[in-house]
Amino acid sequence: MSNRREVQVYMNDRKKVRLMAEHALSNYEWTVKELGVEYLPDAIGQEGGHSVPRYVTTTNGSGSGIVTKEIAMCEKLGVPIRKRCYVEHIIRTEEGEVLGLEVREGYRFPDAKSGKTKFIRATKGVVLCYGGFSADVTFRMHQDPKLDATLDTTNQPGATSELWRETAAIGCLQIQADWIQCGPWGNPKEKGMGIGWQFNQTAAAEYGVWVNTDGKRFVNELANRKVRADAIMVEQQAGRQCWALCNEPNVGPLKKQRPGFLERMLEQKIVEKYDTLEDLAKGTKIPYENLKATIDAFNEAVKSKNDPQLGRYINNDQVPMVDGPWYAGLCQPKVHHCMGGLLTDETCRVLDVRTDKPIKNLFAAGEATGGVHGAVRLGSVAILDCLVFGRIAGQQVAKN
Repeated sequence: MSNRREVQVYMNDRKKVRLMAEHALSNYEWTVKELGVEYLPDAIGQEGGHSVPRYVTTTNGSGSGIVTKEIAMCEKLGVPIRKRCYVEHIIRTEEGEVLGLEVREGYRFPDAKSGKTKFIRATKGVVLCYGGFSADVTFRMHQDPKLDATLDTTNQPGATSELWRETAAIGCLQIQADWIQCGPWGNPKEKGMGIGWQFNQTAAAEYGVWVNTDGKRFVNELANRKVRADAIMVEQQAGRQCWALCNEPNVGPLKKQRPGFLERMLEQKIVEKYDTLEDLAKGTKIPYENLKATIDAFNEAVKSKNDPQLGRYINNDQVPMVDGPWYAGLCQPKVHHCMGGLLTDETCRVLDVRTDKPIKNLFAAGEATGGVHGAVRLGSVAILDCLVFGRIAGQQVAKN
Protein backbone atom coordinates (compact mmCIF):
# COMPACT_ATOMS: atom_id res chain seq x y z
CA MET A 1 0.00 0.00 0.00
CA SER A 2 2.65 2.51 0.99
CA ASN A 3 5.93 1.74 -0.81
CA ARG A 4 7.51 4.25 1.57
CA ARG A 5 10.94 3.86 -0.04
CA GLU A 6 9.60 5.37 -3.26
CA VAL A 7 6.76 7.68 -2.23
CA GLN A 8 8.02 9.90 0.56
CA VAL A 9 6.24 13.16 -0.23
CA TYR A 10 3.20 11.98 1.77
CA MET A 11 0.63 13.98 -0.19
CA ASN A 12 -1.83 11.10 -0.30
CA ASP A 13 -5.02 10.94 1.71
CA ARG A 14 -4.09 7.99 3.92
CA LYS A 15 -7.69 6.92 4.50
CA LYS A 16 -8.38 6.76 0.75
CA VAL A 17 -5.16 4.87 0.07
CA ARG A 18 -6.08 2.30 2.71
CA LEU A 19 -9.64 2.10 1.40
CA MET A 20 -8.36 1.43 -2.12
CA ALA A 21 -5.87 -1.20 -0.96
CA GLU A 22 -8.41 -3.01 1.21
CA HIS A 23 -10.92 -3.15 -1.67
CA ALA A 24 -8.43 -4.32 -4.30
CA LEU A 25 -9.12 -8.05 -4.02
CA SER A 26 -12.91 -7.71 -3.86
CA ASN A 27 -12.92 -5.55 -6.98
CA TYR A 28 -10.68 -7.99 -8.82
CA GLU A 29 -13.10 -10.78 -7.90
CA TRP A 30 -16.07 -8.62 -8.94
CA THR A 31 -14.61 -8.08 -12.42
CA VAL A 32 -14.03 -11.83 -12.78
CA LYS A 33 -17.24 -13.22 -11.27
CA GLU A 34 -19.74 -10.51 -12.19
CA LEU A 35 -18.34 -9.12 -15.44
CA GLY A 36 -16.45 -12.12 -16.79
CA VAL A 37 -13.12 -10.32 -17.24
CA GLU A 38 -10.25 -12.67 -18.08
CA TYR A 39 -6.77 -12.09 -16.66
CA LEU A 40 -3.37 -13.76 -16.97
CA PRO A 41 -2.92 -14.90 -13.35
CA ASP A 42 0.45 -16.52 -14.05
CA ALA A 43 1.96 -13.33 -15.50
CA ILE A 44 2.48 -11.16 -12.42
CA GLY A 45 4.26 -7.91 -13.28
CA GLN A 46 6.04 -5.11 -11.44
CA GLU A 47 5.25 -1.55 -12.49
CA GLY A 48 7.17 1.58 -11.59
CA GLY A 49 7.33 2.45 -7.89
CA HIS A 50 6.20 -0.94 -6.58
CA SER A 51 8.56 -2.77 -4.23
CA VAL A 52 7.64 -6.24 -5.55
CA PRO A 53 5.74 -7.75 -8.52
CA ARG A 54 2.00 -7.55 -7.75
CA TYR A 55 -0.12 -6.60 -10.78
CA VAL A 56 -2.10 -8.76 -13.18
CA THR A 57 -3.14 -7.85 -16.71
CA THR A 58 -6.10 -8.77 -18.87
CA THR A 59 -5.69 -11.39 -21.56
CA ASN A 60 -5.70 -8.71 -24.28
CA GLY A 61 -3.12 -6.64 -22.39
CA SER A 62 -5.36 -3.59 -22.15
CA GLY A 63 -7.92 -1.89 -19.93
CA SER A 64 -10.37 -2.47 -22.76
CA GLY A 65 -10.53 -6.03 -21.47
CA ILE A 66 -12.44 -4.59 -18.50
CA VAL A 67 -14.32 -1.75 -20.21
CA THR A 68 -15.86 -3.92 -22.93
CA LYS A 69 -17.24 -6.22 -20.24
CA GLU A 70 -18.64 -3.24 -18.34
CA ILE A 71 -20.35 -1.97 -21.49
CA ALA A 72 -21.83 -5.41 -22.11
CA MET A 73 -23.20 -5.46 -18.56
CA CYS A 74 -24.74 -2.00 -19.01
CA GLU A 75 -26.46 -3.18 -22.17
CA LYS A 76 -27.71 -6.29 -20.39
CA LEU A 77 -29.17 -4.14 -17.61
CA GLY A 78 -30.75 -1.71 -20.06
CA VAL A 79 -28.48 1.20 -19.12
CA PRO A 80 -28.07 3.55 -22.12
CA ILE A 81 -24.57 4.87 -22.87
CA ARG A 82 -24.69 8.33 -24.45
CA LYS A 83 -22.02 8.77 -27.11
CA ARG A 84 -20.91 12.05 -28.71
CA CYS A 85 -22.46 13.88 -25.78
CA TYR A 86 -20.51 16.96 -24.68
CA VAL A 87 -21.12 18.34 -21.17
CA GLU A 88 -21.20 22.14 -21.31
CA HIS A 89 -22.45 22.98 -17.84
CA ILE A 90 -23.24 21.38 -14.51
CA ILE A 91 -26.49 22.91 -13.25
CA ARG A 92 -26.18 24.05 -9.64
CA THR A 93 -28.81 26.10 -7.83
CA GLU A 94 -28.15 29.17 -5.68
CA GLU A 95 -28.81 26.96 -2.68
CA GLY A 96 -25.91 24.75 -3.79
CA GLU A 97 -27.74 21.65 -5.03
CA VAL A 98 -26.76 20.00 -8.32
CA LEU A 99 -29.83 19.35 -10.50
CA GLY A 100 -28.34 17.97 -13.69
CA LEU A 101 -26.40 18.78 -16.85
CA GLU A 102 -26.52 20.96 -19.93
CA VAL A 103 -25.11 18.93 -22.82
CA ARG A 104 -24.71 18.96 -26.58
CA GLU A 105 -25.97 15.80 -28.26
CA GLY A 106 -24.46 14.88 -31.61
CA TYR A 107 -21.20 16.61 -30.65
CA ARG A 108 -18.33 16.41 -33.15
CA PHE A 109 -14.90 16.61 -31.56
CA PRO A 110 -13.30 19.12 -31.25
CA ASP A 111 -16.04 21.61 -32.22
CA ALA A 112 -17.51 22.70 -28.86
CA LYS A 113 -20.46 24.36 -30.63
CA SER A 114 -21.52 21.30 -32.57
CA GLY A 115 -24.61 19.28 -31.69
CA LYS A 116 -27.89 20.33 -30.13
CA THR A 117 -28.30 21.65 -26.60
CA LYS A 118 -30.23 19.46 -24.19
CA PHE A 119 -30.88 19.58 -20.45
CA ILE A 120 -30.74 16.35 -18.45
CA ARG A 121 -32.32 16.25 -14.97
CA ALA A 122 -30.50 14.02 -12.48
CA THR A 123 -33.07 12.31 -10.27
CA LYS A 124 -30.49 10.88 -7.89
CA GLY A 125 -27.26 12.71 -8.62
CA VAL A 126 -24.34 13.30 -10.99
CA VAL A 127 -21.11 11.27 -10.89
CA LEU A 128 -18.14 13.01 -12.52
CA CYS A 129 -15.59 10.69 -14.13
CA TYR A 130 -14.08 12.97 -16.76
CA GLY A 131 -10.43 12.03 -16.35
CA GLY A 132 -7.42 14.29 -16.69
CA PHE A 133 -6.18 17.02 -19.04
CA SER A 134 -2.90 15.59 -20.32
CA ALA A 135 -3.80 16.43 -23.95
CA ASP A 136 -4.59 20.08 -23.13
CA VAL A 137 -1.24 21.83 -23.59
CA THR A 138 -2.47 25.27 -22.53
CA PHE A 139 -4.10 24.08 -19.32
CA ARG A 140 -1.30 21.73 -18.32
CA MET A 141 1.21 24.56 -18.84
CA HIS A 142 -0.85 26.71 -16.47
CA GLN A 143 -0.13 24.04 -13.85
CA ASP A 144 3.42 23.06 -14.87
CA PRO A 145 5.09 25.33 -17.48
CA LYS A 146 7.70 22.76 -18.50
CA LEU A 147 5.00 20.46 -19.92
CA ASP A 148 4.86 22.36 -23.20
CA ALA A 149 3.93 21.29 -26.73
CA THR A 150 7.31 19.61 -27.28
CA LEU A 151 6.09 16.80 -25.03
CA ASP A 152 3.70 14.25 -26.50
CA THR A 153 0.93 12.70 -24.40
CA THR A 154 -0.19 9.11 -24.00
CA ASN A 155 -3.79 10.28 -23.73
CA GLN A 156 -6.49 10.42 -26.38
CA PRO A 157 -7.14 13.91 -27.89
CA GLY A 158 -10.25 14.46 -25.76
CA ALA A 159 -8.30 14.46 -22.48
CA THR A 160 -8.84 18.20 -22.08
CA SER A 161 -9.75 20.67 -19.35
CA GLU A 162 -13.34 21.76 -20.01
CA LEU A 163 -14.85 20.06 -16.98
CA TRP A 164 -11.90 20.98 -14.79
CA ARG A 165 -12.75 24.60 -15.58
CA GLU A 166 -16.50 24.02 -15.19
CA THR A 167 -16.23 22.38 -11.77
CA ALA A 168 -14.02 25.25 -10.60
CA ALA A 169 -16.62 27.72 -11.89
CA ILE A 170 -19.46 26.13 -9.88
CA GLY A 171 -17.46 26.09 -6.65
CA CYS A 172 -15.94 22.61 -6.44
CA LEU A 173 -12.80 22.24 -4.34
CA GLN A 174 -9.78 21.13 -6.39
CA ILE A 175 -6.36 20.11 -5.07
CA GLN A 176 -2.87 19.29 -6.39
CA ALA A 177 -3.69 20.04 -10.04
CA ASP A 178 -0.04 20.87 -10.76
CA TRP A 179 1.10 17.32 -9.95
CA ILE A 180 1.14 15.84 -13.44
CA GLN A 181 2.87 12.56 -14.22
CA CYS A 182 4.93 11.75 -17.29
CA GLY A 183 5.22 8.12 -18.33
CA PRO A 184 8.99 7.52 -18.63
CA TRP A 185 8.66 4.52 -20.93
CA GLY A 186 7.22 6.26 -24.01
CA ASN A 187 8.89 5.77 -27.40
CA PRO A 188 9.52 8.85 -29.60
CA LYS A 189 9.13 6.81 -32.81
CA GLU A 190 5.34 6.69 -32.35
CA LYS A 191 2.64 9.16 -31.40
CA GLY A 192 0.61 8.82 -28.24
CA MET A 193 0.68 5.78 -25.99
CA GLY A 194 1.59 3.42 -28.79
CA ILE A 195 2.93 -0.04 -28.05
CA GLY A 196 6.67 0.54 -27.60
CA TRP A 197 6.20 1.35 -23.92
CA GLN A 198 5.37 -2.29 -23.32
CA PHE A 199 8.87 -3.34 -24.34
CA ASN A 200 10.51 -0.48 -22.45
CA GLN A 201 8.63 -1.37 -19.26
CA THR A 202 7.60 -5.03 -19.24
CA ALA A 203 10.83 -6.30 -20.82
CA ALA A 204 13.63 -3.78 -20.26
CA ALA A 205 12.63 -2.14 -16.97
CA GLU A 206 11.65 -5.41 -15.30
CA TYR A 207 14.19 -7.78 -16.89
CA GLY A 208 16.75 -5.67 -18.77
CA VAL A 209 18.42 -2.29 -18.30
CA TRP A 210 18.03 1.34 -19.31
CA VAL A 211 21.24 3.04 -20.44
CA ASN A 212 22.25 6.40 -21.89
CA THR A 213 24.30 6.90 -25.05
CA ASP A 214 27.46 6.56 -22.94
CA GLY A 215 26.38 2.98 -22.23
CA LYS A 216 25.76 3.58 -18.53
CA ARG A 217 22.72 2.98 -16.36
CA PHE A 218 21.38 6.28 -15.04
CA VAL A 219 18.34 5.36 -12.92
CA ASN A 220 16.74 2.47 -11.07
CA GLU A 221 14.59 1.06 -13.87
CA LEU A 222 11.81 0.20 -11.41
CA ALA A 223 11.79 3.51 -9.54
CA ASN A 224 8.58 5.50 -9.57
CA ARG A 225 7.59 7.25 -12.77
CA LYS A 226 8.59 10.73 -11.67
CA VAL A 227 12.09 9.64 -10.68
CA ARG A 228 12.59 7.88 -14.01
CA ALA A 229 11.01 10.57 -16.20
CA ASP A 230 13.06 13.28 -14.49
CA ALA A 231 16.23 11.21 -14.92
CA ILE A 232 15.60 10.82 -18.65
CA MET A 233 14.97 14.54 -19.03
CA VAL A 234 18.28 15.29 -17.29
CA GLU A 235 20.07 12.97 -19.73
CA GLN A 236 18.35 14.59 -22.70
CA GLN A 237 19.27 18.08 -21.50
CA ALA A 238 22.88 16.90 -21.51
CA GLY A 239 22.48 15.72 -25.11
CA ARG A 240 22.23 12.01 -24.36
CA GLN A 241 19.53 9.63 -25.57
CA CYS A 242 18.14 6.89 -23.34
CA TRP A 243 17.77 3.30 -24.47
CA ALA A 244 15.82 0.36 -23.05
CA LEU A 245 17.66 -2.92 -23.63
CA CYS A 246 16.78 -6.58 -23.16
CA ASN A 247 17.82 -9.93 -24.59
CA GLU A 248 15.86 -12.92 -25.85
CA PRO A 249 15.71 -15.08 -22.70
CA ASN A 250 14.39 -12.13 -20.68
CA VAL A 251 11.65 -10.98 -23.08
CA GLY A 252 9.64 -14.08 -22.19
CA PRO A 253 7.35 -12.26 -19.72
CA LEU A 254 6.56 -9.61 -22.36
CA LYS A 255 5.61 -12.31 -24.87
CA LYS A 256 3.44 -13.98 -22.24
CA GLN A 257 1.65 -10.80 -21.19
CA ARG A 258 1.34 -9.24 -24.66
CA PRO A 259 1.35 -12.05 -27.25
CA GLY A 260 2.41 -10.81 -30.69
CA PHE A 261 3.30 -7.30 -29.54
CA LEU A 262 7.09 -7.66 -29.84
CA GLU A 263 6.68 -8.80 -33.44
CA ARG A 264 4.54 -5.72 -34.15
CA MET A 265 7.14 -3.44 -32.60
CA LEU A 266 9.85 -4.97 -34.78
CA GLU A 267 7.73 -4.66 -37.92
CA GLN A 268 7.08 -0.98 -37.20
CA LYS A 269 10.76 -0.34 -36.33
CA ILE A 270 9.76 0.88 -32.88
CA VAL A 271 12.12 -1.69 -31.38
CA GLU A 272 15.27 -2.89 -33.15
CA LYS A 273 16.69 -6.42 -33.03
CA TYR A 274 20.40 -7.29 -33.07
CA ASP A 275 22.20 -10.64 -33.13
CA THR A 276 24.93 -9.64 -30.69
CA LEU A 277 25.58 -7.00 -28.05
CA GLU A 278 28.32 -5.58 -30.25
CA ASP A 279 25.83 -5.21 -33.12
CA LEU A 280 23.45 -3.41 -30.76
CA ALA A 281 26.21 -1.04 -29.69
CA LYS A 282 26.95 -0.19 -33.31
CA GLY A 283 23.27 0.27 -34.17
CA THR A 284 22.58 2.56 -31.22
CA LYS A 285 25.97 4.33 -31.37
CA ILE A 286 26.78 3.35 -27.80
CA PRO A 287 30.46 2.68 -26.93
CA TYR A 288 30.72 -1.10 -26.85
CA GLU A 289 33.25 -1.37 -24.02
CA ASN A 290 31.14 0.84 -21.77
CA LEU A 291 27.99 -1.10 -22.60
CA LYS A 292 29.65 -4.47 -22.03
CA ALA A 293 30.95 -3.31 -18.65
CA THR A 294 27.44 -2.17 -17.70
CA ILE A 295 25.88 -5.48 -18.74
CA ASP A 296 28.58 -7.47 -16.94
CA ALA A 297 28.03 -5.51 -13.73
CA PHE A 298 24.27 -5.93 -13.97
CA ASN A 299 24.63 -9.66 -14.57
CA GLU A 300 26.51 -9.91 -11.28
CA ALA A 301 23.57 -8.14 -9.64
CA VAL A 302 21.20 -10.67 -11.21
CA LYS A 303 23.26 -13.59 -9.91
CA SER A 304 23.42 -12.19 -6.38
CA LYS A 305 19.85 -10.78 -6.42
CA ASN A 306 21.34 -7.51 -5.23
CA ASP A 307 21.87 -4.30 -7.23
CA PRO A 308 24.44 -2.27 -5.26
CA GLN A 309 24.61 0.46 -7.92
CA LEU A 310 20.96 1.56 -8.03
CA GLY A 311 19.08 -0.66 -5.61
CA ARG A 312 16.80 -2.23 -8.18
CA TYR A 313 14.58 -5.19 -7.30
CA ILE A 314 15.76 -8.30 -9.19
CA ASN A 315 12.99 -10.64 -10.30
CA ASN A 316 13.33 -14.25 -9.19
CA ASP A 317 12.89 -15.55 -12.74
CA GLN A 318 15.41 -13.14 -14.26
CA VAL A 319 18.55 -14.65 -15.80
CA PRO A 320 21.86 -12.94 -16.67
CA MET A 321 21.83 -11.15 -20.02
CA VAL A 322 24.33 -13.19 -22.02
CA ASP A 323 22.79 -14.74 -25.11
CA GLY A 324 21.28 -12.91 -28.06
CA PRO A 325 19.38 -11.79 -29.90
CA TRP A 326 19.23 -8.36 -28.28
CA TYR A 327 16.52 -5.72 -28.46
CA ALA A 328 16.64 -1.93 -28.07
CA GLY A 329 14.02 0.83 -27.91
CA LEU A 330 14.30 4.55 -27.21
CA CYS A 331 12.76 6.06 -24.06
CA GLN A 332 10.89 9.38 -24.15
CA PRO A 333 8.72 10.77 -21.32
CA LYS A 334 5.14 11.56 -22.35
CA VAL A 335 2.49 13.40 -20.32
CA HIS A 336 0.38 10.64 -18.84
CA HIS A 337 -1.71 11.21 -15.69
CA CYS A 338 -3.07 14.02 -13.49
CA MET A 339 -2.74 13.17 -9.79
CA GLY A 340 -4.75 16.19 -8.62
CA GLY A 341 -8.42 16.96 -9.06
CA LEU A 342 -11.68 17.28 -7.17
CA LEU A 343 -11.51 16.79 -3.43
CA THR A 344 -14.06 14.24 -2.26
CA ASP A 345 -14.91 12.59 1.03
CA GLU A 346 -14.66 8.83 1.55
CA THR A 347 -18.11 8.33 0.01
CA CYS A 348 -17.02 10.18 -3.15
CA ARG A 349 -19.07 13.32 -2.49
CA VAL A 350 -17.46 16.43 -4.01
CA LEU A 351 -16.63 19.17 -1.51
CA ASP A 352 -17.52 22.84 -1.84
CA VAL A 353 -14.61 25.30 -2.11
CA ARG A 354 -16.30 27.80 0.22
CA THR A 355 -17.64 25.54 2.95
CA ASP A 356 -15.55 22.32 2.71
CA LYS A 357 -18.88 20.47 2.93
CA PRO A 358 -20.28 17.98 0.40
CA ILE A 359 -22.16 19.44 -2.56
CA LYS A 360 -25.61 17.90 -2.65
CA ASN A 361 -26.09 15.35 -5.45
CA LEU A 362 -22.52 15.63 -6.81
CA PHE A 363 -20.06 12.72 -6.73
CA ALA A 364 -16.76 11.99 -8.48
CA ALA A 365 -14.24 9.19 -8.99
CA GLY A 366 -11.09 8.30 -10.91
CA GLU A 367 -8.59 10.69 -12.45
CA ALA A 368 -11.03 13.59 -12.06
CA THR A 369 -10.34 13.44 -8.32
CA GLY A 370 -7.25 14.26 -6.27
CA GLY A 371 -5.68 13.01 -3.07
CA VAL A 372 -5.54 9.29 -3.80
CA HIS A 373 -2.18 9.10 -5.59
CA GLY A 374 -0.34 12.01 -4.01
CA ALA A 375 2.83 13.14 -5.78
CA VAL A 376 3.39 10.03 -7.91
CA ARG A 377 0.80 7.50 -9.01
CA LEU A 378 2.16 3.97 -8.82
CA GLY A 379 1.98 2.11 -12.11
CA SER A 380 -1.11 -0.13 -12.59
CA VAL A 381 -3.09 1.56 -9.79
CA ALA A 382 -5.21 3.91 -11.94
CA ILE A 383 -7.63 1.15 -12.97
CA LEU A 384 -7.95 0.05 -9.34
CA ASP A 385 -8.70 3.67 -8.37
CA CYS A 386 -11.47 3.84 -10.97
CA LEU A 387 -12.96 0.50 -9.94
CA VAL A 388 -12.93 1.05 -6.18
CA PHE A 389 -14.13 4.63 -6.06
CA GLY A 390 -16.31 4.38 -9.16
CA ARG A 391 -18.28 1.59 -7.50
CA ILE A 392 -18.48 3.48 -4.21
CA ALA A 393 -19.77 6.56 -6.05
CA GLY A 394 -22.32 4.47 -7.93
CA GLN A 395 -23.54 2.78 -4.77
CA GLN A 396 -23.86 6.11 -2.98
CA VAL A 397 -25.78 7.85 -5.75
CA ALA A 398 -28.09 4.84 -6.06
CA LYS A 399 -29.02 5.29 -2.39
CA ASN A 400 -29.36 9.08 -2.72
